[in-house]
Amino acid sequence: MITNLIRIRLRQIRREMVGIGLLRVMVLLVMVFLLLAFMFLQTSKLPNALYASAIVWLLILLLHRNREDKQFLSFGFNHFRWIFYLEYLAISIILVVFLLIHKLWLLSLLAIVIPLVIAHVDIGKGQTRYHGRLLQWIPLECMEWRGGMRRMLPIVATVWLAGIVFSFFVGSVPAALLVIGVIVLNFYERCEPYPLLTALEKSPDGLLALKIRQHTYLVTLLSLPLMASFLVFHFSIWYVPFLIFILLYILQIYSIIAKYAFYEPNSKSLAAQLLVGIGFIGLIIPIFAPLVLLLMLRFYFKAKQKLNFYLNDFH
Repeated sequence: MITNLIRIRLRQIRREMVGIGLLRVMVLLVMVFLLLAFMFLQTSKLPNALYASAIVWLLILLLHRNREDKQFLSFGFNHFRWIFYLEYLAISIILVVFLLIHKLWLLSLLAIVIPLVIAHVDIGKGQTRYHGRLLQWIPLECMEWRGGMRRMLPIVATVWLAGIVFSFFVGSVPAALLVIGVIVLNFYERCEPYPLLTALEKSPDGLLALKIRQHTYLVTLLSLPLMASFLVFHFSIWYVPFLIFILLYILQIYSIIAKYAFYEPNSKSLAAQLLVGIGFIGLIIPIFAPLVLLLMLRFYFKAKQKLNFYLNDFH
């Protein structure tokens, strides 16, 4: 069974790589290499090593929270949670190696143990009355945020409150903004069904403009209290959260455009998710920022072309 599972994973990876295309795979590999080099430098000392580790753990937590094969693995394997752990450990093994190289022993141990804890935790998807109250304030057109907040509200609220409460620490608000930004990017992983797309009765340009306007507005509402709390204690470096805020703005627009450039009704596009990851990496590593802007422009026209097939009646 384990051998069959490994074969399935390899086939999934191969299929998605073929769907992405050779050129994009090559670009992705180059950016992954540079990201690993960047991570190696960041894990050389504290507190940067802690921040880098926290981002990896957050990504693993999001993966565990949203994976859809839990029921399948629970039926097929008696110790399916150890399969989760081995997969998460494989994801974080580079982090563990870097921390060991830099002799950060305690953090290395945490990098091994935390994926084990995540793998054995059931993160429920139930909706509470507080979710319902919050959803009332999110526009109906923002179905991505409604679905995302229904799933991720406890994590978003915890990070948001921690950023404000510990804003006297210079790294708290920037870290909270980045973590929330990564979580929000996760909202765009699934394409809405065709009826929801046409219900807005917008042309391709109108739909993209509406999505960008409303989603960046919601990001602004989340970010302003954090930035205000940062200015109270660190006014002399006011530009730090604003630079991160601009980064989040660009990533929101890029993610929306990438989603619709690869839109397929009621489905997930790994190609779009990987390209969003490329955009995130590209904006962190400044040398790739122009590439991200060029991709955004290219995907905008591709998104219009894709949406034109579904929204041809609304021109």
